[in-house]
Amino acid sequence: MRHFLATILLTGAGCSAFATPTPEILGQLRLGVPAHSDTTRVRIRLSLDSPWLAGEFEGVVLAHEGASPLVRVQLFGDVGPKALDLLARPDRITGCFPQAREGVDCRLPSQAAPHPLLFFGATLIEDFADAGVERVLGVREDPRGWWLNLKPVVPGLTIEALWTKDGRILERHFRWMHGLSWEERWERPDACTIRASGLVINVLILGTERLETRPARAYELALPEDVRVVAGSRK
Repeated sequence: MRHFLATILLTGAGCSAFATPTPEILGQLRLGVPAHSDTTRVRIRLSLDSPWLAGEFEGVVLAHEGASPLVRVQLFGDVGPKALDLLARPDRITGCFPQAREGVDCRLPSQAAPHPLLFFGATLIEDFADAGVERVLGVREDPRGWWLNLKPVVPGLTIEALWTKDGRILERHFRWMHGLSWEERWERPDACTIRASGLVINVLILGTERLETRPARAYELALPEDVRVVAGSRK
């Protein structure tokens, strides 16, 4: 696992020289707060390619979108039991690799630590967070639209997003604690690639369903007693 942590690093990512957003530019961005159902269920296929970890997984993401998202994700390999179980919200990330009996239970930002489960959780939280004008701290024009310096939902995170003229995110660059950084690129609306040095994650969205009521206990996760907590605590 220590080898995996070392891969979540990028150098030279992101943009600079952001300008203060004017009302005219904010109006062109077509940002707003959409109306959400209680929960969105997303079926995904994920491939991980690295010198240390590799595999194909299918899973389900349950997300309560908005200004303070709740996200639950479970991944399963082609053969065998559950590979990952994770619950992420802006003030806490809890999750485990059941087969490795390793997990985290971290309050944010006080217990933030360089661990792949926190990396996954932070990305998912920002994926399902609203992008309203109140989050835009700076702008920079680009031939494809605008680079935005966004106020993070996850404490301590720095986010730069490429927002197109038709209101879509093409790229996002992340920087977090302990020098961790990574980037996310959307090749099309249902497919994205997350890259760090020595690490590539490809995500394909197989289907999306809006639920008017959330499944019972969807956003509750207690780590099994035999899981070793390597970051944070069970409290």
